Amino acid sequence: LMEKNKTGKYLKYAIGEIILVVIGILIALSINNWNENKKERKEEYQALKSLHSEFIESRKRFNSNQDHNEYIFDGMKNLLKILDENRATENLADSIYRNLNISSWSSATFEPSRGIINSLINSGKLNIVSNEKLKVQLVQWNDEVINFQNWQRLAQDYKFTYLFPLISKATLLPSKIKRHDSDVEYKRDEKINDRDIDLSIVNSKEFYNYLNQCWVYSLTILENDERISPGKKIRESLDNIIFLIENELEKK
Repeated sequence: LMEKNKTGKYLKYAIGEIILVVIGILIALSINNWNENKKERKEEYQALKSLHSEFIESRKRFNSNQDHNEYIFDGMKNLLKILDENRATENLADSIYRNLNISSWSSATFEPSRGIINSLINSGKLNIVSNEKLKVQLVQWNDEVINFQNWQRLAQDYKFTYLFPLISKATLLPSKIKRHDSDVEYKRDEKINDRDIDLSIVNSKEFYNYLNQCWVYSLTILENDERISPGKKIRESLDNIIFLIENELEKK
């Protein structure tokens, strides 16, 4: 009987020791998980701050890009208005010349800042972003940019393949660079005085069709309230991503 009691006491003691060890392990694991979670949240906070700065910079670049392309778009739109109203005559030579010049400008390609987002994606660290909606939009961002850039290049290639040669035949365009020795000056606007324009080219069906198609392509890269264009999608993505990042930063 005494031996049984001793055995029972040893079993209870052993079980108690095991329970204490298990509890100790669970506590250690809990502390370790808490530390790891704290470390990840700190890394997430730093990543979000860097992403916020990057997307703010990208939005500034997009605004500048849109302003430049809007300037060229307005030149084409003004020309189309003159042609639609059959007013492409000597009386509007200055206005026609000015808008021909503007329409001939090279469109700017949007180049966002993507160092941080690419680094997170390539290193597999994008998973530290806990907001799933934000994570999805960040993953889709590069594809949206590439799609937008492809539309920009399509519009640019079409214009320089079809419209620009006709503009070059219709008139002599001013140099965008001032040629005074080493004094190189970038010029957008120039005073127009008595420029010779071949109005037969400007009034041709070929010129009108190419100009109109360039105008249509330009709509895809600009923000348009009437339809979802690649340009509008970029604007919405930029605003949404910045909004979601700012919300996450406020929670930290």
